[in-house]
Amino acid sequence: MGTKMEVAQLESRMNVEDYRKLRGLFLDPSGAPRSLSRTDFINLSWSSVGRGSGEEYGLLFDSVLVTRQQRGLRPDVDAVKGEGRVDWGGLCSFLLLHLSDKVKNTRTSRGPPWKPPRTLTCPHRHPVQKLLHLQSSCQYLSVSKGGTVAVWDAEDVSLLRTHRLQNSTVSPKDLWVTDVVLLRNAHKIAVSFTSKEVCFYDIRSKQDFECKYKIQGLKLIPWCLDYWADPSNPDHAVLTIGDNGGQVSVLHFTAAQISLFESPRTDSDSADIIRWEELMEGKQRSCYTVTHRGHAPARVRKVRYLDSLDAVVSCSTAAQSSVAIGWRQKESSLRVTSFITKSGVWDMDHHRGLNLIATAGVDHQVLLWNPYVTSKPVCGLVGHAGPVTAVCFMHNQQRLLSYSRDKLICSYPFQVLCLWDVSSQLCVRRLAGVFPETQGDAQTLLFVHEERGFLVLSFNSRLLLLEEQRKRRGAASTSTL
Repeated sequence: MGTKMEVAQLESRMNVEDYRKLRGLFLDPSGAPRSLSRTDFINLSWSSVGRGSGEEYGLLFDSVLVTRQQRGLRPDVDAVKGEGRVDWGGLCSFLLLHLSDKVKNTRTSRGPPWKPPRTLTCPHRHPVQKLLHLQSSCQYLSVSKGGTVAVWDAEDVSLLRTHRLQNSTVSPKDLWVTDVVLLRNAHKIAVSFTSKEVCFYDIRSKQDFECKYKIQGLKLIPWCLDYWADPSNPDHAVLTIGDNGGQVSVLHFTAAQISLFESPRTDSDSADIIRWEELMEGKQRSCYTVTHRGHAPARVRKVRYLDSLDAVVSCSTAAQSSVAIGWRQKESSLRVTSFITKSGVWDMDHHRGLNLIATAGVDHQVLLWNPYVTSKPVCGLVGHAGPVTAVCFMHNQQRLLSYSRDKLICSYPFQVLCLWDVSSQLCVRRLAGVFPETQGDAQTLLFVHEERGFLVLSFNSRLLLLEEQRKRRGAASTSTL
């Protein structure tokens, strides 16, 4: 007997036209209702619908019979002449009951709603490229494309101060930040620029954001970054770089707390210069690099190092390499597996506990993937009517946030934020009509701080705060967005 999860996976992949085809199977050539045996149901459904497998239709048939027995439902005597047969009414009853159970289970676990959105007083004039949480100082950090850094108080999200990143390689008007990551164990931030370099700034120095290292000589523009440090051995860390030509580079540090690199050369910023060729040739004793070109020639949209899998996952808007996973084989090689979608992927995230990868599809789909299965997704979350541009797991729960700009007929696009319950695959909250209007393809980021109940969304240079409505004292303490 199949599990509810397995049956739900088949249901989530079927559309209205598929159910019309199923309904036709329960009519004989004269148009009169009929029932089907298990064998007939599997063979006819599999060949007629065109999706799913014979095993999945067998699980669906068995679930209908078991549910009917458990709930004391009786089939139509005229339609079902013997045991082990199902008619259209019985199948519909099961689907409605199953959906009702999922809705009830979801409602019982639904948390308090958000407070009204609050627009933050933002100093940025260019699109915000990243938001970070500085745990050591209880502050947030936002960095814009133009190099402006804003420091925010983590309690009330008030603006404390601003700073402009310095880079002597380019003039201030030509400075263009592509991404930023926090190196908690090294007390630095790494910033990638369109000048084909990655700079490392000290966040504890007396001079705010003093540049300590520069990686120069990259062949293409570093477009996205990710950083992970081993909590049990902080000297071991991994910096991942995805560029605009489809290459993913993974830098493994072996003495991150002592010194990221070894280099005697400096520039006018008094920063140590590290040549990309030296890293690729293994001339740095405290750092070695492995790469793959699984997305070439498409731009890499996002990268993540997954320590639980010892692999790096990345995504692009190329259909044939929508998601690529580089599995570490040896210190010098990666084995790449690719996931194919209809139109590519804008964004992705990984839930460590569930071991699921969520993808934000250009084709309006939010898909959940098992990292080990490239042939098809575990399930799809249906609810967006436009390209999904951002997804973010709530890692303390089985919840997922997704954002899209949905399109209405004869109307302008409008922004939609969905909160999904992953176990039931249902949208438990949908927020629309409260976000600021934007021109063109606005860049939107999702930043979640679960402990504080904060969700910050960026719309180009604007920041919007959604704060969880906490329950009163004495009420059950559930913390969820």
